[in-house]
Amino acid sequence: MTKNDSLSDGEKLARVLLHYGLIESVESNRMKIMCPFHGDKNPSMSVNFDEGFFYCFGCGEHGDAEKFVKKIEKQERGLNDLAALKVYGTILKGAVDGTKLVRNIPSEVTRSSQRLLYDQAYDTYHGLKKVSWMSSEEPEVVNAREYMERRGFTPDTLSAAGAKVTYRKNYQLIFPMRDNGIFKGWVCRTMIKEIEERRKYLYNKGFSRATTLVGDYGPSKFKNIKGKYVIVVEGYMDRLKFIQCGIDNVVAILGWKMSSQQIQKLKDEGIDVVVSALDNDEPGRKGTKFLSEHFTTIRWCYLKGLKDPGDMDQSTCDKMYKRTKQKLREAFKKGC
Repeated sequence: MTKNDSLSDGEKLARVLLHYGLIESVESNRMKIMCPFHGDKNPSMSVNFDEGFFYCFGCGEHGDAEKFVKKIEKQERGLNDLAALKVYGTILKGAVDGTKLVRNIPSEVTRSSQRLLYDQAYDTYHGLKKVSWMSSEEPEVVNAREYMERRGFTPDTLSAAGAKVTYRKNYQLIFPMRDNGIFKGWVCRTMIKEIEERRKYLYNKGFSRATTLVGDYGPSKFKNIKGKYVIVVEGYMDRLKFIQCGIDNVVAILGWKMSSQQIQKLKDEGIDVVVSALDNDEPGRKGTKFLSEHFTTIRWCYLKGLKDPGDMDQSTCDKMYKRTKQKLREAFKKGC
């Protein structure tokens, strides 16, 4: 058995990602990273070190460590598969620190680490002073308020969301991530164009997208329709725009594809009808198709030319909601 043969699939993938500078260390058996195969602005590639497998929710690229090297070497250097395999072999032979996976760490240690990260996130957000978005003249607040107003958000909406300023240079806006009212972490939004092109959002370390539904989906939130449903959106700002338009039974899944844990959370609340307001593009349509495999799914009635909920104003939202509610009524009449 060669040295390379003794490596697990997960260790091979870890060595590859470390080699290309996509991770600094292996922090857990599953991680989210920036995808190098498309213009990724937020981490959309899921890496599973238990299985040695990667999958990008943005562009659909997937496979093992060997396929990763072939793809990236062809994309960046124009190498064919044979030449890429030589690079792959060199990577696996190299002495790389940090590839030891955490699967052998006792579960109580892992839980303790997660609790520490949660406490740090809680203290970071709640340690910031509350902002008076309507009246504050602090330069950082004024800058953030004007930026959000250009994006179509009002000071009242920022107050309702619990938005604060971090006084960081690159990520000044911070929002709490609450799952049915329970604090799960925070997300920061950059207001700098050059930074935005690389990464719009910064999540606290330890935040789990897969296990979090950002928003409200409890029974008390369902209005106007005789039946339980929830509107599903991709991003935090999409949900914020719905809230501003007066619609509160909305959850953000922080991606285009709902995880199995997120699906179960809705089912545990007795929800089997969802309105997919995922973006009006190809990933959004794929995500809607996936939702339909698990729920009775109604597509949000986008008006022509609107790509996502962030493009809505009160008037266009009202028009789309009216059309969508008619579809919902029809679905509930059928006994969904």
